[in-house]
Amino acid sequence: MRGQTNLFALVVALVLLTGATVVGVSLADAALAGADREPIERHAAAATADRLTAADSPVTTRANVLNASRVAALNASRLRELAPTAGAGDVRVALDDRTVVEWGAPGGGWTVRRSVVVRSRAEPRLIRANLSRRSTVTVPGGVDRATVTLDPGPNTTLRSVRANDRVVLHDGSGLNTTATVHLDRYEPTTLRVDAGANATGRVAVTYRPRIVDDRVLTVTVDA
Repeated sequence: MRGQTNLFALVVALVLLTGATVVGVSLADAALAGADREPIERHAAAATADRLTAADSPVTTRANVLNASRVAALNASRLRELAPTAGAGDVRVALDDRTVVEWGAPGGGWTVRRSVVVRSRAEPRLIRANLSRRSTVTVPGGVDRATVTLDPGPNTTLRSVRANDRVVLHDGSGLNTTATVHLDRYEPTTLRVDAGANATGRVAVTYRPRIVDDRVLTVTVDA
């Protein structure tokens, strides 16, 4: 009887030992798999972030300066074209807490963060001037281009438009047109229409101020 009891205890011990070994091996395999994935995720996240913020990236105007409209047009297929390494797993690209593009369901993985500037343009601003009263319009600093519409009145010839002291439009036979002119965005610009003392007509200037925001770009890859 005592021998049977010992044999039973031995069997139970072997079963418990086998179970513990299986669990231990499973945990070790999981840890090794995680260790294998981590370099892949880290590389993919860093490479994707580098590509998105590079000076020659299609979504930047220069290094680390993102164009808001181009970022808004980014989707999963476009991101894969720009950064093939992003295909290593489930991916999320976000600006601060707002997801820009995502595929899969990244629940962990590796996250890379980059400080960036996002540039966009405000709604158009319009300034009109009656040339019989004034011939200048001032555009604030930070604006790099404006659209000028010249509508001369009867017996009025408008030959030139200056941006500060620089001639940006000229026609010796007279201007009656709408044209885009480039401005120095580092200072306010006074647009002056060269009109005579008794000139009539109108000038209209349209521009869109720039908006600059500091953001944090995050790229998460979960392989």
